Amino acid sequence: MNKTGLRWDLRSATASAHSALDAKVSELDIATYEGLTVFLAGNAIAHRVLSTFDDVFEGLMSHRLELLHADLEALGEPVPETTVPYVPPTFETAPGFRYVMAGSAMGGRLLARRHAASDDTSVLQAGRFLTDQSLETFWRDVQSELASLPRSEATRNSVEAGAVACFNLFNAAFNAVLGPNQAGEARH
Repeated sequence: MNKTGLRWDLRSATASAHSALDAKVSELDIATYEGLTVFLAGNAIAHRVLSTFDDVFEGLMSHRLELLHADLEALGEPVPETTVPYVPPTFETAPGFRYVMAGSAMGGRLLARRHAASDDTSVLQAGRFLTDQSLETFWRDVQSELASLPRSEATRNSVEAGAVACFNLFNAAFNAVLGPNQAGEARH
């Protein structure tokens, strides 16, 4: 496998923001009611923002937001109305946003297995978002897109800025749900 190109540049450039988000999500026990609720609420906040730019994501963010709403409803939880600061995608930064969202399909598989291990039937009934496979094909499309972009420093900088902005949006969404005192504590 060739590990050169924009995709690999993005991996390196976003490592810090990606690790910060992974740390938050990893602390959540999504096999429990509380952990799953926090996970779904954080995602709902970020997906609501991204759904306003759904043309950038081929309609996937609105679809995934509907799944989040259905899962929160299944848990008897309200959809959060919290707003967080964000940098919107532009034509130049959109591939970076798409890279982050499409790449989340990979982590989603692991999370789906953790969720499926729950012994709480109410938790298991709220698995639409986690079992959604709509990002699988999107991931292949994004890889092709990244491979076709010009290998210029300006392109790389714009795409990296978009990817970091997308990770920052999700970090802000999870911080909003976890609160300042809980952002570093495990939720079980």
